Amino acid sequence: MAGLLLNGVEPVEQEVEEAQERAPVLDVLETGELLVESRTDSWPLIELIEDFAEVAGVRGGRLCYRLAPGSLAEALGRGQQPGNLLKLLRKIEKDEEHSNSPLSCLLAQLEGWIASYGRIRLYTGVSMVEVADNLVMRELSATTSLEEQIVKSITPTLMILTKQGMERIVEDLKRRGQSPLLHEEDYHGTK
Repeated sequence: MAGLLLNGVEPVEQEVEEAQERAPVLDVLETGELLVESRTDSWPLIELIEDFAEVAGVRGGRLCYRLAPGSLAEALGRGQQPGNLLKLLRKIEKDEEHSNSPLSCLLAQLEGWIASYGRIRLYTGVSMVEVADNLVMRELSATTSLEEQIVKSITPTLMILTKQGMERIVEDLKRRGQSPLLHEEDYHGTK
């Protein structure tokens, strides 16, 4: 009779099943990794996450994924639309009680990555100069027209210069008896 009342499930088993149904399907760690339970009802979530994240193994019996700019860019490059992922993460975030959770941080970071996707500049007709240290850069600036030729400063020792400006600087250095190390296009496969 008890079997009929409990649908053939022992009371302990029923409690475990109910606890599993209440347990969150997705957890976000402080490291930004996503942990997803491998359950039948999780498969749509897993497929969605796998479209945008790197597989990071299994932790505590749950699938582990890592959202990274590279994996996101790769997915966007394949034509994937992140709207559903954002919608799902926002829904889960809304269900959480605290606003500074790892999920909130991950969501903000993900939105930032999506907003900046495609904002890259490709320069043509330019050269790159890299020097050993700041002292060499100061000396180069003092003895040549380096400052006038800068298109973009990447770091204090790495700069993008106009191609013609770079040629002038190399000629100036050679006239002074200095011989800069030059990497030509043909040697590095860039044409």
